[in-house]
Amino acid sequence: MMGNFTKNTLITFLTRVATAFFTVVITAVIARVLGPEGQGIYSLAIFFPVILLIFTDFGINPASMFFIGQGRYSPREVFGNNIIFNAGISIFTIFIGIVIILFFGWKFFPGVDKEYLFLVLPLIPLTLFFELGCRVLLGLQKIRKYNLISFVQGFIFLVLILVLLLWLRFGIVAAIFAQISTFFIVTIGIFLVALRETGGVSLKFNKKYCRESFRYGIKNQLGSVFHFFHHRIDLFMLNLFINPIAVGFYYAAARLAEGVWFLSAAAGTVLFPQVASEKNEKNLKEFTPRVYRNILFINSILVIGLFLLSKYLIVLFYSEKFLDSIRPFQILLIGTLAMSVCTILMNDLAARGKPMISTYLIGFSAILNIILNILWIPKWGIGGAAWATAVSYSLASVIIIFIYGRVSGNKIRDIILFQKSDIQLYKSLLKRKKL
Repeated sequence: MMGNFTKNTLITFLTRVATAFFTVVITAVIARVLGPEGQGIYSLAIFFPVILLIFTDFGINPASMFFIGQGRYSPREVFGNNIIFNAGISIFTIFIGIVIILFFGWKFFPGVDKEYLFLVLPLIPLTLFFELGCRVLLGLQKIRKYNLISFVQGFIFLVLILVLLLWLRFGIVAAIFAQISTFFIVTIGIFLVALRETGGVSLKFNKKYCRESFRYGIKNQLGSVFHFFHHRIDLFMLNLFINPIAVGFYYAAARLAEGVWFLSAAAGTVLFPQVASEKNEKNLKEFTPRVYRNILFINSILVIGLFLLSKYLIVLFYSEKFLDSIRPFQILLIGTLAMSVCTILMNDLAARGKPMISTYLIGFSAILNIILNILWIPKWGIGGAAWATAVSYSLASVIIIFIYGRVSGNKIRDIILFQKSDIQLYKSLLKRKKL
């Protein structure tokens, strides 16, 4: 199990590195062309459909990955029923979005023109159906095909941004159009791949699957709501307390700091379906702690390097206009290190059918994050938002370690401390490379 996991994780990690490179270049181009204020407005507009879906998607797509991994329903059945669900959710969410823009846009998004908010609405169905395709492939453990789609998505977006924004200088509208066009292309692609992998699609409505997927999905949705507030509420609070320029500085810092998540995100992507399908209790107990402590070790080294090079990296990618992003970037590295490994244990618990543990924890941490943002943003500006994130992320990480230890029966030291067996793992990997 560990060998196959390591291979899949390595492939996924390399894909994440490539897509992360695309993301960094894209963010750098947007920041340099649009400036701090334009960067802030763009990021707020792009997150509008994300906010809507957080409250309206009912966690249906993550449920599909769980049920396919468990083998309780055929992939054709899951895929078909979720197509129906997502179509209905798309129509409902777009309607809610139009109402919010017309009557509350000025209040929730000060400094962001309504035209940008209307322009991003097509991202709602595209995001839903793209995620469905991804979840189906992951549930079937088609990791390489999922990675290929992720790579193509990042590459297409990069090309469009370079042409429309850097070369033609079309502005915020061009950046949004590039995002929509990218999702449109890759959604068609991933649907064709998913159709082939599932052997077709069954559009026959299954009441039992509907009940079970909604029951599982609602639990995940609550976690997604908390997760969003945990990760992105600071952007909107900065806009409410200060302005889009502050959002631009902070968003640039956050995107760069999130580079720490590459390896853990890759591990989590592969971990969920493997844990969901694992029947051997001994393997299950030893598997996740090994993943966790190794990624903690690697990411800690990465964070130290990023901290020491923080000023150089900010100026290199975003220009000297973004010098105000340096301090929040350094602070956010603390939180992203904590959360990068925290997600591994959350994926394990969710795959064991215990998603509510993570939901409650993220809920607590999100509330703490909001409270700290309210207290610290007026006092310390974007630095206050960064500290609010770092503190809430770190506390969540500490708590999840203790909870996971009790659920899995593992000792804390076995979860977080590097072991002799880990050294043997690296030696065996090096021997394979030499062969």
